Parts: sequence; structure tokens; C-alpha cells
Amino acid sequence: MGNILKPALVLLLVCLIVTAALAFTYQGTKDTIAERARIDAENSRREILPSADAFEPVDGIESLTGGRPELEPVREAYKGLKGDSLAGYVFTVATKGYGGNIEMMVGIDERGKITDVKIISHSETPGLGSKAAAEPFDSQLSGFIPSQPLEVVKRESSKPEEIEAISGATITSRAVVKGVQAAVDMWAVLAGSGGDF
Repeated sequence: MGNILKPALVLLLVCLIVTAALAFTYQGTKDTIAERARIDAENSRREILPSADAFEPVDGIESLTGGRPELEPVREAYKGLKGDSLAGYVFTVATKGYGGNIEMMVGIDERGKITDVKIISHSETPGLGSKAAAEPFDSQLSGFIPSQPLEVVKRESSKPEEIEAISGATITSRAVVKGVQAAVDMWAVLAGSGGDF
């Protein structure tokens, strides 16, 4: 019994020391990590809506998304400002893809033109669903004002609102397009209300 007890106590002591070191390290770095995440998000917003020089969070998004399934993917909205004028909005959106959640940012200018889409995180299949974050798929999602709902097609698209699916990754394609459509719909709600929430 003594032969088992001594190594078990040593192992327990090592685990306690490592756990305490990890907790101490986390406490010392959590503010830096949070600040870095805030700076990265701000830089992404500037990349998505380059015409804006400042961003303000839009409050009350939850009250708009509740009970409206088409808006539920929208997690955050930021009003992009150029001086005192509205330059557009940047939306953080999350949808369910094939491998898990896909989180993205969608920029829409003051006229309703999709300026850019950036996938922030995903767990889609490498070589298939992961192509949603690369050319040529992502370039289909920006540079136009949608005049009708976005639609995923498995053939060559004939109009801007038709987004050609990634071969072998239709579920991922639909998830990304659903997120972009949610941002477009939220933009319409905010633009119709003057954006004051």
C-alpha cells in the first residue's frame, strides 16, 4: 500500500502546483487577451467597412432578433461613422455549418451594398467547407446591393443574388449565405428606423 500511496501523493502535488501555475498565468494575462481580442475585432470592422473611421455598438439588437428567426444569427451590430455621417454597419453573425458554428463579420454601407464578408472562425472540413473563407466563394458575397433574397445555387450563377455553392460543401455554403442574409435583413430594419436603438 505504501508503494502506491507515495507516487499518488507526488502526482497529486504536481497536479496542484501545475493547476495553481495555470490559474496564476490566466489571471495575469486575461486582461491582455481581452484587450487584444477587442483590438482584433476593431481592426476587422475597419477592414470590412473601410469607409468608416469610428464604430459605435448598436444597443438593443436582442429586442430586434427575438421572435424573428431570420434575424437570430445576428449577434452584434456596430454603426460605422465617417465623421458625423453614417458610413454603414458591421454585423457579427453566427450560423450552424456542417462542422459547427461559423462566425463571420458582414459589412453593409449606408446604401445597402455588401462591402465585405469575413469569416472569423469555423470548424468546417479542411479542403471542403473551409473554402468558404477563400476565393472564389467569398468574392461572390460582396460588392452589390441585393434586390432580392440571397440564394445558394449548384450551377453557375446568373445574377448577383445567386451564390454558387462550394462543390461538396453545400451545407457550409448555405450557412454562410444565411448569415449574410441575416445581416442584410438587420441592415434593412436599422435603416428603416434610422438606426437608433
